[in-house]
Amino acid sequence: MAGASLNQTGVYGQVEDRPLIPAGLRAGVLGVASTQPGLIGFSRAGDGAQGASFTGTAVRAVSFFGPGVQSISGALTGVSGISGTPGPTPTDGLPTTAGVLGSSDEQAGVIGVSNRTAGVLGFSNNVGVFGAGTNFAGVFQGDLLVTGTKSAAVPFPDGTQRALFCMESPELWFEDFGMAKLKRGRAVVRLDADFAKVIKRGDYHVFLTPEGDCRGLFVHRKTANRFEVRELTGGKSNIRFSYRITGRRKDIRGQRRFPKIDTHLPLPATPTRAPRQGKATAAALRTFIAGLEREARERAPKDARKARRTPSPNRRTRRPARRATKQ
Repeated sequence: MAGASLNQTGVYGQVEDRPLIPAGLRAGVLGVASTQPGLIGFSRAGDGAQGASFTGTAVRAVSFFGPGVQSISGALTGVSGISGTPGPTPTDGLPTTAGVLGSSDEQAGVIGVSNRTAGVLGFSNNVGVFGAGTNFAGVFQGDLLVTGTKSAAVPFPDGTQRALFCMESPELWFEDFGMAKLKRGRAVVRLDADFAKVIKRGDYHVFLTPEGDCRGLFVHRKTANRFEVRELTGGKSNIRFSYRITGRRKDIRGQRRFPKIDTHLPLPATPTRAPRQGKATAAALRTFIAGLEREARERAPKDARKARRTPSPNRRTRRPARRATKQ
């Protein structure tokens, strides 16, 4: 069926009696209903639905009193996408409705990719991106860059949360702390075995703090797995002391001090509608649609491609004409 209209709707589809239709809807295809989906797209091998546009939005979903496209857990969700079976319901008072909601039991809920700018952008007048999880709130592979401060929200006895900020350094360091005791002015401290595995053991620093009256302490000798502490001027004190060890990260190489970075994310320019004289031609439209079809064929499963190439058993095939034989 094909439908054309100069100013309203090309094809109109309705289910149920007298559905509530918001005024002013204009579309090439319009589906309406009261309690059922107004429009459903389904495919066993390809895309259930596709949207393409030269200058406008390819797919737009608006929710007035319920889900715009499909709902997983309630009303007021604009677009819901499910891969396989739905994933868990957010806990700890987190909302279950959103402008876009992605859910999956085994796959990622939402994936964003880009070659030239950010894969996912988040902006809000409150919190740009919020992550919560029963295991990790966030996992990053690669360098993490923050232009503002980094802090931890620490609970206070009065019931509030206070911000404690991170210390920064021009180099990459790990540190460890501990306590030991002098015996007749001497002590040998072994590095924690796991700590020693992640630092450059030939290049670490030790800072000592005596916790009793003495002549002072110094590091007499350092090796890859231990260091020796002695009291100054041959003292023989038997006091406790605390120490702090800092070592360079072993897994990072070629790190420079104060490297120059560019924090300006290369965002695409705000698109503008094409001028009237720049309307797409029929040839450009055919090329655009052919590209969509080619992409759909490439993404289709192999068995679906084979099924398309294999002629149906019910399809009649034309037999070659027999050649006349001489009598």
